[in-house]
Amino acid sequence: MAETLLIVFVIMILLGMPISFSLGVGALAAAIMYPVLNPIIIPTRFVGLLSDSFLLLAAPLFILAGNIAARGGVARVLIDLATALVGRFRGGLAYVNVADSMFFGGISGSAVADVSALGTFLIPQMVRKGYDKDFATALTVCTAVVAPIIPPSIIAVVYAWMAEESVAAMFAAGVIPGLLIGLGMAVPVFVIARKRNYPKEPPPSLPEFMRAVWRALPALAIPVIIMGGILVGLFTPTEAAAVAVVYALVVPPIFYREPSWRELPKIFADSARLSGVIGMIIGFVGAFGWVLTYSKFPFRVAEAVAAIAPHWAVFVLLVIVLYLFLGTFLTPSEIILVTVPVMLPVAQTMGVHPVHFGMVCMIASAIGHITPPVGLCLFVGMAISGLPMEKLVRPVLPFLAAIIATLVAVAMLPDITLFVPRLLGFVQ
Repeated sequence: MAETLLIVFVIMILLGMPISFSLGVGALAAAIMYPVLNPIIIPTRFVGLLSDSFLLLAAPLFILAGNIAARGGVARVLIDLATALVGRFRGGLAYVNVADSMFFGGISGSAVADVSALGTFLIPQMVRKGYDKDFATALTVCTAVVAPIIPPSIIAVVYAWMAEESVAAMFAAGVIPGLLIGLGMAVPVFVIARKRNYPKEPPPSLPEFMRAVWRALPALAIPVIIMGGILVGLFTPTEAAAVAVVYALVVPPIFYREPSWRELPKIFADSARLSGVIGMIIGFVGAFGWVLTYSKFPFRVAEAVAAIAPHWAVFVLLVIVLYLFLGTFLTPSEIILVTVPVMLPVAQTMGVHPVHFGMVCMIASAIGHITPPVGLCLFVGMAISGLPMEKLVRPVLPFLAAIIATLVAVAMLPDITLFVPRLLGFVQ
């Protein structure tokens, strides 16, 4: 049963069928071939998952809030703030790129939104200041990996739903790993900037610094409202996402005169399109996972993995390798939705905390945003800069190495992930 499901699923992907439809076709093929399963289960599971989860509504709302913020002048004021903070160092705009992704990631929760919003400003500006275009593009693409890790995070919501974990715990768990990834990418920036003698930005005067901070405060209030409301119990994650949408609709037009009302229909349409894709995948994953569970496939996988990797650290490293491979042709949401139902039970039997395992999965899957041949952020960066993929592969490698090194540290040292959730009382 599981073999039929997986074989049909892989064949459909190789034939070029979208991942969501491949999941559904695989589940339907198994249901048709084995009389013990009823094909009517497929639409039942599809509709049931999407209609019964209030938590999942947070994902499209976070997508909408991020898209509004990305086109609402938020990116520009955050760039100004980052420039005032770190622009004075050698290769200042490169550090601005890293810092700005950390700021903006706390608003959008989306790597693609990060590259789209920040790359449009930063890549041309860096090139004008004397930075190599391939370096500027590769850095912008890679720093976007921080966005799905630093809270709020769309894939954290998806994982929390799959693992039946607290969204607040997953958000809190992303704080230190997200900061470490940003600091990790600052290392190759330091080396390359010194080697190529990239320019410094003039240090701001105190009035200029205070003006940059003041203008950025309305934008920085978005993650404060989201996280603060969740942590003190004012909002559920879904309610916090709804509040973020309202805030993004009201505040940026007042303070930054953007976006205009004419842009809103396109913003809503783009957000609905991406939300629809995620919703379709989730629906078909429900049927796919039901067939897998019915066939006892996860338990067989658990036994096989336990034989190969008797220690939890070896298992987690194998998961990282698997996710890096899957990231070359699947998006992070797809990887998590397809693999977590199988891998999480194995992790728990080996004593790995679900929150720690989730953070490893989130970082490892987010790397897929920048790895060819289907890295979404890579393609957005190519579209902005006009560079072909072969010109970006080598410049990406130092930053990719920094991210993977941080990932391994997070994987091997669970306290990096669990410190903040424990401090806030979300996990024991």
